[in-house]
Amino acid sequence: MDSRTLGRTRRVIALAGLAALLFAPATSNAGVVNGVQKADGLTINLGVVPASAVKRAHPQMHGGTADRSIHNMHLVAAIFDASGTRVTNATVVAHIYEQGGREWNVPLRPMTVNGALTYGGYTTFPRDSDYRIGIIVQRAVPKRRHPVTVHFTWAHD
Repeated sequence: MDSRTLGRTRRVIALAGLAALLFAPATSNAGVVNGVQKADGLTINLGVVPASAVKRAHPQMHGGTADRSIHNMHLVAAIFDASGTRVTNATVVAHIYEQGGREWNVPLRPMTVNGALTYGGYTTFPRDSDYRIGIIVQRAVPKRRHPVTVHFTWAHD
């Protein structure tokens, strides 16, 4: 196999792996407890995967990640309305709560993989503990006065 074919093969395998992570059944959300939540007519699926896996397949996604620590993760949220249609026009933020009181926000930016839009962003879970992740969705259309928020727990391995 020449280097071009090998490179293409690696990209296809990486994309297939990322797609499997993004569209896996709700029971396999990479450490997320109850990875599917519903609120106010929305269904939100959350996945948390090692940033290094995403970075290999998409090195420029979200501007990259600062380092290759095992604590760097990629959050990905797929959001659907009551009819099952993907929500594609929203502002999405992950609000993360660490045991001990530290909190921070991670903007989840729109990303398209294999034609399906999700929202994703990198963060670091610096300690070996569980984290609570609130996904806040502010829809642009129809405009809502208050954003929809659901909460997940991510269990550190």
